[in-house]
Amino acid sequence: MAEADTNKPQLIRDPNFAKNRIFLGNLPSCTKEELESICHPYGKVLGSLVQKNFGFVQFESEEIANKVAFSLTKSTFKGNVITVRNAGAKKVQPANAQTAASAVRYEDNKVQHPDYNDCEIIVVDRRNTKYAEYIEDRLKRMQLRVDVLYPNEDVPLGKVLANISSRGCLYAILVTNQHEEHNSITVNILYGQPAEHRNMPVDDALKLIGKDFQNKMAVESSKRLNSSHLPQPVPIIPATNVIAPPLKDRHPESIQILLNLLADNLPLTGLQYERIIKYLNERRTLQLKAELGETVESIPDPEIELQKKILDILNKPSVAETHYELLYPTLQSIKDDFRVMELLKDERVQKALDSLMDSSLVGTIETHMKF
Repeated sequence: MAEADTNKPQLIRDPNFAKNRIFLGNLPSCTKEELESICHPYGKVLGSLVQKNFGFVQFESEEIANKVAFSLTKSTFKGNVITVRNAGAKKVQPANAQTAASAVRYEDNKVQHPDYNDCEIIVVDRRNTKYAEYIEDRLKRMQLRVDVLYPNEDVPLGKVLANISSRGCLYAILVTNQHEEHNSITVNILYGQPAEHRNMPVDDALKLIGKDFQNKMAVESSKRLNSSHLPQPVPIIPATNVIAPPLKDRHPESIQILLNLLADNLPLTGLQYERIIKYLNERRTLQLKAELGETVESIPDPEIELQKKILDILNKPSVAETHYELLYPTLQSIKDDFRVMELLKDERVQKALDSLMDSSLVGTIETHMKF
């Protein structure tokens, strides 16, 4: 049984305003207020009506109704994936199943949209519309599906971003008066590990989105390829006879983003550098295991090897017994002297020791240490 009528019952049922209204299907059990709450970010709600598993929401114009229908369809509401369309537009049956899955057509055949956008541009002040449309045009040239969104002032930005993310949108761009004044934007990456890049220059921000979007599409393409039963080629490292292990997956998307930022000479935080170093060390260990067929424990540690070289120089036996007492008779005694350990980390000292091992100076030292 339907809930009580909206505050404008005549408007919600007036066929003359049907195109300013949306139909929502597969609704969970909800109140009018809950249904209206998911529509508030897109425009003023004039009324609503909720039945058992479907409902209607009325707006001021057909443009707003179409935008809401496009934005909310296939989104999740209280655990249900809902379908949304303009209440005054009859769906035209597509010619094939592929078209049906990728588009929603309205009666006038003028509106055709995929299920979700790749990017939404959130405009806080309508005076920045031209600036937002300029950014929209550049993103569309990069083959992204983009739309401009004008949320209500009383809706928190966090709620708008959560709503956009729930629809499968990859990026959200925030545009304010300050952004237009400084020719910048704020970019929110909504998928994977969410990230926010505030007040980036437009060119840098669009370059970041373009590169990240290409990587995202490459990941999706790789997943589709790996899901097939075609044999995968084994990559070979150039100029060597070592075969690299085939990677089942690409680098994690969060790491790929950081590597791309690094490649583009964009600033990173200390924690981001630490994360990259830790990941690369782990990958290096796995690669060495694959190449050498050894366990992690048997892979030589460069610092330990250097300490052994020094100890070997100091403790190298002579033909005759020596009267000199060694300063560092054991490897542990070297480790216990923190000043030596700090000195060993100096790249110049390491190079000097390597040169010493390769020269005839060691033999000369031995000669002077004998009786």
